[in-house]
Amino acid sequence: SFTSGRTGFEINGKGVFLRGSHDACIFPLTGYAPMDKKEWIRIFNIAKSYGINHYRFHSWCPPGAAFEAADETGMYLQPELPNKRDYGKKEHDDYLRREGELIFQAFGNHPSFVMFTLGNELGRNQSYYDMVAHFKKTDSRHLYAQGSNNENYPGGDLTLAEGDDFWVTSQTEGELPVRGSFYQGDYERGHIDYYPPSTMINYDLSIAGLAVPVVGHETGQFQVSPDFSEIPEYTGVLKARNYEIFRERLEAKNMLDQADDFVKASGALAVLCYREDIEAALRTRWFGGFQLLDLHDFSGQGTASVGILNVFMESKGLIEPAEWREFCSETVPLLKMKKYTWSSSETFIGAIELSHFGPRDLQQGIIDWEVRTDKGKVLFSGSTEPEDIKQGDLHEIDMFSFPLKEIDTPQKLNIELSLRGTKYQNNYSIWVYGDDIDTTIPDDIMLTDSFDGSVEEFLEKGGKVIFVPAKDKLINSVKGAFQTDFWCFPMFRRAALRNNVEVAPGTLGILCDPSHKALADFPSEYHSNWQWWHLVKNSNPVILDDTPADYRPVVQVIDNFWRNHKLGILFEIKVGKGKLLVCAIDLLDNMDKPEIRQFYHSIVNYADSPGFSPSSEMDINSVRELLKSK
Repeated sequence: SFTSGRTGFEINGKGVFLRGSHDACIFPLTGYAPMDKKEWIRIFNIAKSYGINHYRFHSWCPPGAAFEAADETGMYLQPELPNKRDYGKKEHDDYLRREGELIFQAFGNHPSFVMFTLGNELGRNQSYYDMVAHFKKTDSRHLYAQGSNNENYPGGDLTLAEGDDFWVTSQTEGELPVRGSFYQGDYERGHIDYYPPSTMINYDLSIAGLAVPVVGHETGQFQVSPDFSEIPEYTGVLKARNYEIFRERLEAKNMLDQADDFVKASGALAVLCYREDIEAALRTRWFGGFQLLDLHDFSGQGTASVGILNVFMESKGLIEPAEWREFCSETVPLLKMKKYTWSSSETFIGAIELSHFGPRDLQQGIIDWEVRTDKGKVLFSGSTEPEDIKQGDLHEIDMFSFPLKEIDTPQKLNIELSLRGTKYQNNYSIWVYGDDIDTTIPDDIMLTDSFDGSVEEFLEKGGKVIFVPAKDKLINSVKGAFQTDFWCFPMFRRAALRNNVEVAPGTLGILCDPSHKALADFPSEYHSNWQWWHLVKNSNPVILDDTPADYRPVVQVIDNFWRNHKLGILFEIKVGKGKLLVCAIDLLDNMDKPEIRQFYHSIVNYADSPGFSPSSEMDINSVRELLKSK
């Protein structure tokens, strides 16, 4: 039997953590859901390869073939009633009550059918209480709740509905919501983009005192740039006209040659954000689970390319299933640390936890930990004391530490945790920078936060200038963000304007060449990672649409498919006899952070080197217009 209580879900007395995906009946080849078990087995097995054990069907009930496939593959299902938020009208309620009864009659005996809700984001009224009570009396084989995220709107009643067996929601009455990202009109402080990065966030206080398990609603929603290679696959009743339009827009902005790189870089950041969202849920004791939005793309509602798989359940090449399962599986070693960027004078301190929902208790479990350089050299290692680990719980294992004083060059380190004798492991990156970072400016370089007449005169004389404007100073720019844009930019742009809410930045992370000499002293991949958080959050990507078609910034920011700006936070221009390096990051007001000092040091060294030789030229009037300040 599948039951719920204060400490979570159980199946036949064993703890269950739901690692869910979302299905809104998007099947572009046919326009309807598969009616054969074989196709559902294919879908569920792909999802299982990414650690998924649960499916929520958004406002619909799948056919019998899906239940049969779920029975065989071990997938926990949550179908829903179709709804139009018309509860309380007799004819509507009578229809839905009868529809629910027919669903139970047809599919209720399937062991995979464990949960049932009335629909999506419905609000709340007495008819919901009545219908849940009726269904519980009619068929006691399942767990019931009024709906998924019913009180999601600002000012909604963020309390558990009396009589519900579980609660699918994005927020409770706690200070933190129970997922990491939001449309800012619903909640403006999703922790991934709002709080400096760590692995300390959990939702313990948000679910404290609740008598039923909480499941995170539509967790994730991190956009990936559209993959136009999918267009030929639309061979059925639907055509990818949206992607064709997006491709035309990108081509018109002279960046179609970067489309594949945009997918890879934005996708790498989306994976990073999904991981933090998932691990925050795993770090929460007695949490019921999460329902991702999503493992795969959603081609409706303005187009939400939020998946690591495309709409056909095919990989985009962003991450291998085995790597995804490191943080999305029945058993996951977890590292808790207060930050990702460290100084060499510090001692790293971390705590090890283990989320264990495997089939049985572990006897004398040991976690091995190892610290390696990016080139694979082992610097430190250790093991925890053996201890028995009970199934169905989050366990605090031990703490460990290691000194960073021997790290004499800026670099990324990898910390691997592994449960000895098993397949379960997890990996974390940290970045270490020296304390004595040289931040002096050579005499022949002008560093300034104002682009004025003195700067223009210096450039005209052949000088080298590093322009570092203060945050929010440039007119021709957008707001800086770390995470990829939430769900769909045009959809929530309209919502923001309608509700007098600030429009989201709308960007999808950085794209750069890590081997560029400007980044020689700042270790980086080609995409955003946690060491970029303070940099991009204190940036204002400059709109470079009027630069030559082939002009590319040193550090580019990827824009969304609706706007397609060419954006840069680090770029160089030849201005007359002079050389200009623009860093649209507020470095000067954030020099207390080691990664900021290191980035500053790296670009100053570059400007002071023979390699600083911009190939693209602009006249002073164009530059003045480009860098106009408020």
